[in-house]
Amino acid sequence: MDYSELIREINSQNWEKAGQEIKKLQEDTLDDTAAVLAATVCLHEGKSEEAYDYICRGLARNDRNAELYLLLGNYYEDKNVNQAWLCYEHAEFYCDHIADKEMIRQYKSHVESMDGWSVKNVSIVILSYNLKDICIQCIDSIRKNNAPGSMELIVVDNASSDGIVEWLRQQEDIVCIFNQSNKGFPYGCNQGIKAAEPDNDILLLNNDTEVLPHSIFWLRMGLYSEGRIGAAGSVSNCAANWQMIDETFQTIEEYRAHGRTMNLPLKNACEKKTWLMGFAMLIRREALDGTGLLDIRFTPGGYEDNDISIRLQQNGWQLALCHNSFIFHYGSGVGKNRDFWSSYGGANAGKLREKWGFDLLYYTRCRTDLIGYIREPKDAVIRVLEIGCGCGDTLSKIAYLWPRAEVRGVERNEAAAKTGANYLNIIQGDIETLVLPYEKGYFDYIILGDVLECFAHPQETIEKMIPCLRENGRFLCSVSNIIHESVLLSMLKGNFSYADTGILDRSHIRFYSLTSIAELFYKCRLRIEQVQASVEHCEKTAEEAELLEAFYRLPHIAKKEFFQAGRYVFTAVKR
Repeated sequence: MDYSELIREINSQNWEKAGQEIKKLQEDTLDDTAAVLAATVCLHEGKSEEAYDYICRGLARNDRNAELYLLLGNYYEDKNVNQAWLCYEHAEFYCDHIADKEMIRQYKSHVESMDGWSVKNVSIVILSYNLKDICIQCIDSIRKNNAPGSMELIVVDNASSDGIVEWLRQQEDIVCIFNQSNKGFPYGCNQGIKAAEPDNDILLLNNDTEVLPHSIFWLRMGLYSEGRIGAAGSVSNCAANWQMIDETFQTIEEYRAHGRTMNLPLKNACEKKTWLMGFAMLIRREALDGTGLLDIRFTPGGYEDNDISIRLQQNGWQLALCHNSFIFHYGSGVGKNRDFWSSYGGANAGKLREKWGFDLLYYTRCRTDLIGYIREPKDAVIRVLEIGCGCGDTLSKIAYLWPRAEVRGVERNEAAAKTGANYLNIIQGDIETLVLPYEKGYFDYIILGDVLECFAHPQETIEKMIPCLRENGRFLCSVSNIIHESVLLSMLKGNFSYADTGILDRSHIRFYSLTSIAELFYKCRLRIEQVQASVEHCEKTAEEAELLEAFYRLPHIAKKEFFQAGRYVFTAVKR
């Protein structure tokens, strides 16, 4: 398209006429050149949010446009000097012209003189244990997609035997440590951290990953988005902790292409988390120095990322998941390492519980099934209270999805509540005895996710909460079904044993079927609106299946579906 008139008005600094020219731009034909021109005009007119929108659209067309990253730095200068500097550094990396590079460096120098600037370089610590080809691919992806002056590469090899050691010895830009025996993941990472430049931030990166364009850039942008962020993590195709993307592809090429569409500016990019997965975890140097290294009790590996996350939280640092930083991850199931990692999971989970006095994974469940019942648009102001919120992962997800939401929680477990209270408004206490400090009609939603089973006096406790709910507010609830066929089968065989989780969770002191749930809420003057049964089929031998089928054929027995529901999820409103 012909932008000559717009360029002429910009060069003449006739911003009013330039603004008129912008209005002529066609949305469907807007390329990165037009985005640069439009964003330039908007910034000069003080319309920073409009400029940001143009920058986003331009980078979606060309994610390597240096001018757009320069303009993005201009956008951030009066908002966050650290993020502004990172944008300028990224612009310099993609800039091909010497004169323009010098101009960008002047912008960087200007920001470095401003109050609050504190950006550090990154030492990327990679633990190598075989997987030669994948490890080389990981290192090459880092070299290709990041400014050399901003990164330090450190590889600690744990006695690999597939030729990766010989390759590493030939690399002049990598600090290498070669162990004569397998020291395990935590110990090896600590070796790499100790070898790093003492002032650098630390990125712990698995060797079975591939860094895409802008992956680390947006990870750093997340780390420096707030002063209290002590660590930032990426999303991936293979991850736990709700860090995995929804989309599934068949090839790495498809994931690369999809990742490029994700690693772009995103206004609401960061979600606060209780813990982050260690496959790609960027830790602020100040936070790491105050918290300490990885705990080697988790050798050979597994749950050391959970542990350091808790320690960071207890030191007052917050953790951010960057939804616009995608890193491809093969996962621990790749190659000959599969059996090695899977054999230590249960033992290290026990070590984590023993160290902290509570089951972190149990208390960091995110109830996306209940979140799905929130009806308001994402820009709405909503107020949500969760009873039995654990460390707050459901609340933090709501706060991410509804940025204007006000979320609060009540949690009985002291250790879980303390961890979550570092980044959320969580009260520690027993809801049955707690005096609720909330105004009448304050909340739009009250979440009761698998907690009714723990109440000694469920009717009185629910009735105590009702005044806190606005007139058209809703309870979002889930309750385990005591007549599920797994429990029924055990009882038919003469067994009834508690477990750590599930329907017979040892914290449950009451049990419910669909009928008793309806009776309880009717007594509380509440009407159940929607009910969904979560069908859970238990594994059965042929003999057990025959026993159940004989039971189902007895007269007056309810339909089979009532025994296949593992949990009921429902909403309730005032009658």
